[in-house]
Amino acid sequence: MEPTGPNRMLRRVSVVTTAMLAVLGVHAAALAQQDQASDAPPTAAAEPAPSAIPAPPPPGAEAVPTPPPPPPGGAEAAPMPPPPGYGPPPGYGQPPGYGPPPGHPYRRYYSYQPGYYPPPPPPYTGPMRLVYRPFMFSVGLGATSLSYSDAKSSGSQAGLSYALHLGFGITPRWMVILAMDGAWAQFSGSDFAGHADYAQTTYTAGVQFFMMPWLYSRLGFGFGCIEWSNDWGDWSDCRGQAAAAGVGAQFMQTRSTSLAAEVAATVARYADSAGITLGNEVWYSIGVNLMLSLF
Repeated sequence: MEPTGPNRMLRRVSVVTTAMLAVLGVHAAALAQQDQASDAPPTAAAEPAPSAIPAPPPPGAEAVPTPPPPPPGGAEAAPMPPPPGYGPPPGYGQPPGYGPPPGHPYRRYYSYQPGYYPPPPPPYTGPMRLVYRPFMFSVGLGATSLSYSDAKSSGSQAGLSYALHLGFGITPRWMVILAMDGAWAQFSGSDFAGHADYAQTTYTAGVQFFMMPWLYSRLGFGFGCIEWSNDWGDWSDCRGQAAAAGVGAQFMQTRSTSLAAEVAATVARYADSAGITLGNEVWYSIGVNLMLSLF
């Protein structure tokens, strides 16, 4: 029996409808599966197979973290942080710079650059400093001029000077000084019956004051001894009234030593010491000594 026209049309519509429902069902199933995959945690979807697990690193080797798998949907994964020990040093990009070292003038401003290090500062040689010296021992040697004056005559001769000082500190600027300052020279003439060697030594106690860390002055009072010798013998007189003074400049100083040039002067008065003049004799010396001090 042949289907009639309406029946044939109804059959065609039913076939098309069934096909459309089938396509819609398949598409709905695919969408549901995709939604389930997006709702699941990434680790569960990206869990590697047991055969793909890498072998553990050998003992002593630094483990490098494995990057996580890319998320579904084709989005790029976030960058991994660098492992410890890699990357720029701390503070990179914010260089504080390097200022001049203490005691040196400003030279140049150094900033950090990869692979660059500023040159080391020059050796520090600080200026002379004013220090407290509880004890000081000084010895000196130099050249001087020894002179005399009495009621009948006067004279002067170049000679050799020597000094020995002991100092005890009170403050960094003040010291108590026990000083021995001497001068030696050779005189000749009728007043000396030919020629004679004279040596005057003064023993004084006084103070020494440091006006600057390298400049000082001293003053002391005490007694003096005059000694002389000629072809007839040796004599001495230690009854002189003496004073000594000096100004020194230190041109080298370390933590425990110093070297200075000192201008020193001594004067002593004797009562007819040589026995050949009338009245009093005055002997004085002015010289320059090179002083080495230990403290």
